[in-house]
Amino acid sequence: MTTRRPGRDEEEGAGAKAPQGGGELSGLLRHAEVLQRELDKALAELRGEYVDGRDAARLAQIRMSGDGALVEVKVQLASLPDADRKALEEALAVAIRSVIERLFELRKRRATTVTKGLSLPGLFT
Repeated sequence: MTTRRPGRDEEEGAGAKAPQGGGELSGLLRHAEVLQRELDKALAELRGEYVDGRDAARLAQIRMSGDGALVEVKVQLASLPDADRKALEEALAVAIRSVIERLFELRKRRATTVTKGLSLPGLFT
Protein backbone atom coordinates (compact mmCIF):
# COMPACT_ATOMS: atom_id res chain seq x y z
CA MET A 1 0.00 0.00 0.00
CA THR A 2 1.35 3.43 -0.94
CA THR A 3 0.87 6.40 1.33
CA ARG A 4 0.47 9.84 -0.17
CA ARG A 5 1.57 12.95 1.61
CA PRO A 6 -0.72 15.76 0.52
CA GLY A 7 1.18 18.68 -0.98
CA ARG A 8 4.58 17.04 -0.68
CA ASP A 9 4.17 14.22 -3.18
CA GLU A 10 2.89 16.67 -5.77
CA GLU A 11 6.03 18.80 -5.36
CA GLU A 12 8.41 15.84 -5.58
CA GLY A 13 6.52 13.79 -8.16
CA ALA A 14 7.03 13.65 -11.88
CA GLY A 15 4.00 15.82 -12.44
CA ALA A 16 5.39 18.66 -10.32
CA LYS A 17 5.22 22.10 -11.87
CA ALA A 18 8.20 24.45 -11.96
CA PRO A 19 7.77 27.53 -9.81
CA GLN A 20 6.34 30.48 -11.68
CA GLY A 21 8.95 32.77 -13.25
CA GLY A 22 11.33 30.09 -14.54
CA GLY A 23 12.51 28.39 -11.39
CA GLU A 24 15.18 28.98 -8.83
CA LEU A 25 17.94 29.92 -11.28
CA SER A 26 15.80 32.60 -12.87
CA GLY A 27 14.92 34.00 -9.46
CA LEU A 28 18.56 33.93 -8.43
CA LEU A 29 19.58 35.81 -11.58
CA ARG A 30 16.88 38.46 -11.02
CA HIS A 31 18.05 38.84 -7.43
CA ALA A 32 21.68 39.20 -8.59
CA GLU A 33 20.64 41.92 -11.06
CA VAL A 34 18.83 43.82 -8.32
CA LEU A 35 21.85 43.51 -6.01
CA GLN A 36 24.15 44.72 -8.81
CA ARG A 37 21.99 47.81 -9.41
CA GLU A 38 21.96 48.54 -5.67
CA LEU A 39 25.74 48.09 -5.48
CA ASP A 40 26.27 50.40 -8.48
CA LYS A 41 24.03 53.02 -6.86
CA ALA A 42 25.88 52.77 -3.53
CA LEU A 43 29.27 53.09 -5.26
CA ALA A 44 28.07 56.14 -7.19
CA GLU A 45 26.87 57.72 -3.95
CA LEU A 46 30.25 57.03 -2.32
CA ARG A 47 31.99 59.07 -5.04
CA GLY A 48 30.17 62.13 -3.70
CA GLU A 49 31.10 61.57 -0.05
CA TYR A 50 34.41 62.62 1.49
CA VAL A 51 36.58 61.56 4.40
CA ASP A 52 39.26 63.79 5.95
CA GLY A 53 42.28 62.61 7.89
CA ARG A 54 44.95 64.60 9.67
CA ASP A 55 47.85 64.13 12.00
CA ALA A 56 47.62 65.03 15.70
CA ALA A 57 49.68 68.21 15.25
CA ARG A 58 47.45 69.27 12.31
CA LEU A 59 50.46 69.75 10.05
CA ALA A 60 49.02 67.61 7.26
CA GLN A 61 45.48 66.93 6.09
CA ILE A 62 44.27 64.53 3.41
CA ARG A 63 40.80 64.34 1.85
CA MET A 64 39.60 61.27 -0.04
CA SER A 65 36.34 60.44 -1.73
CA GLY A 66 34.28 57.48 -0.60
CA ASP A 67 35.43 55.46 -3.61
CA GLY A 68 39.08 55.76 -2.52
CA ALA A 69 40.22 58.61 -4.78
CA LEU A 70 42.59 61.18 -3.32
CA VAL A 71 40.98 64.62 -3.52
CA GLU A 72 43.30 66.94 -1.62
CA VAL A 73 46.52 67.15 0.39
CA LYS A 74 47.23 70.17 2.60
CA VAL A 75 50.39 70.91 4.57
CA GLN A 76 50.52 73.57 7.31
CA LEU A 77 54.11 74.60 7.97
CA ALA A 78 54.53 78.27 8.89
CA SER A 79 58.24 78.19 8.13
CA LEU A 80 57.69 76.92 4.57
CA PRO A 81 57.26 79.51 1.80
CA ASP A 82 53.92 79.28 -0.09
CA ALA A 83 55.49 78.04 -3.35
CA ASP A 84 57.44 75.31 -1.53
CA ARG A 85 54.34 74.28 0.45
CA LYS A 86 52.29 73.94 -2.74
CA ALA A 87 55.08 71.91 -4.38
CA LEU A 88 55.25 69.64 -1.35
CA GLU A 89 51.46 69.18 -1.34
CA GLU A 90 51.50 68.26 -5.03
CA ALA A 91 54.39 65.81 -4.57
CA LEU A 92 52.59 64.15 -1.67
CA ALA A 93 49.38 63.95 -3.69
CA VAL A 94 51.17 62.25 -6.59
CA ALA A 95 52.84 59.74 -4.24
CA ILE A 96 49.60 58.97 -2.41
CA ARG A 97 47.64 58.54 -5.67
CA SER A 98 50.36 56.20 -6.91
CA VAL A 99 50.20 53.99 -3.82
CA ILE A 100 46.39 53.94 -3.89
CA GLU A 101 46.45 52.89 -7.55
CA ARG A 102 48.95 50.13 -6.81
CA LEU A 103 46.87 49.00 -3.83
CA PHE A 104 43.73 48.69 -5.95
CA GLU A 105 45.63 46.76 -8.63
CA LEU A 106 46.95 44.37 -5.98
CA ARG A 107 43.41 43.87 -4.63
CA LYS A 108 42.12 43.16 -8.16
CA ARG A 109 44.86 40.59 -8.78
CA ARG A 110 44.11 38.84 -5.48
CA ALA A 111 40.37 38.91 -6.14
CA THR A 112 40.95 37.38 -9.59
CA THR A 113 42.85 34.47 -8.05
CA VAL A 114 40.05 33.91 -5.52
CA THR A 115 37.22 34.18 -8.08
CA LYS A 116 39.18 32.20 -10.70
CA GLY A 117 38.82 35.07 -13.17
CA LEU A 118 35.10 35.57 -12.64
CA SER A 119 34.33 39.26 -12.89
CA LEU A 120 32.33 40.53 -9.93
CA PRO A 121 31.68 44.26 -10.51
CA GLY A 122 32.11 46.32 -7.40
CA LEU A 123 34.33 43.78 -5.70
CA PHE A 124 37.78 45.24 -5.01
CA THR A 125 37.34 48.14 -7.39
